[in-house]
Amino acid sequence: MKIQDDFHETYAVVLDGYHSFCIWMDNKTEKWCASKNVAIDPDAIDEIINRIALPA
Repeated sequence: MKIQDDFHETYAVVLDGYHSFCIWMDNKTEKWCASKNVAIDPDAIDEIINRIALPA
């Protein structure tokens, strides 16, 4: 779910087995970031972004 954020492209993510968390694009590093208390593999974040970006 896309979240209104004036500073970043931000999404709320809910996955089975995880608490909900936010991811956003850090424009300085051009990398996707996740909430600091979330232990999620960067490859999983890439998979989430691919699913958001590509229509089914």
